[in-house]
Amino acid sequence: MRVLIVEDEPPIAEYIEESVRSILGSALRSLRTALSLEDASRYLEENVIDLCLLDLNLSGEDGFTLLKEAVSRPFLTIVISAHTDRALQAFDYGVIDFLPKPFALDRLRRSLERLLCRNPQPGRARYLVSRKRNQNVLLSVEDILFLKAARYLVEAHRKDGRVDLLEKSLDGLEWILPENFARIHRSYIANLDQVAAYEHAGANVYRVRMKGGVLLPLSRSRYPLLNKIFHK
Repeated sequence: MRVLIVEDEPPIAEYIEESVRSILGSALRSLRTALSLEDASRYLEENVIDLCLLDLNLSGEDGFTLLKEAVSRPFLTIVISAHTDRALQAFDYGVIDFLPKPFALDRLRRSLERLLCRNPQPGRARYLVSRKRNQNVLLSVEDILFLKAARYLVEAHRKDGRVDLLEKSLDGLEWILPENFARIHRSYIANLDQVAAYEHAGANVYRVRMKGGVLLPLSRSRYPLLNKIFHK
């Protein structure tokens, strides 16, 4: 795991760094601490990371500036902040956890070990971001019909037929999307609120029909999941 810590208070940054090293051990591939938004942005321009541990108050600068940009990037984000009043807003922008300061080591351990186990839980993101001409364009999760893997990007297909490109992977999106989104195929995530029907069409053909008529492939292994969801 490649980790970036964004924290403006050196003693706290050192404590977080030591904690991350002790928890991840040999699973830690790289670790960098940025003491300002400028330093963090510069590092992200030249390096790929898997996880950002982000403070929201950086010497008067608002960490949400980076958080809103992070929604458009492939990495995941955990906020570590004393500003608990901003937790709900942070989850709207796709953070996978919010640790209030001061935090206990076990609390951080639970978050990081969940990542290592690759066991995504439903998130609370209300927005995704598509980068267009060096601008971040906000996309409401409620407007999404389904998401489709497209090589190194993901296509976000909206209900109105428009398509936006996202830099996050489907695996990363599984961590932040709310529970009404489910992986139905290795290349597709569907908005379950927009599913009209699903079926075994014979042989090894399984499919989902979305409201509006769009047909999506359904993995045989995911068919029982839809049975479970829709027959509660």
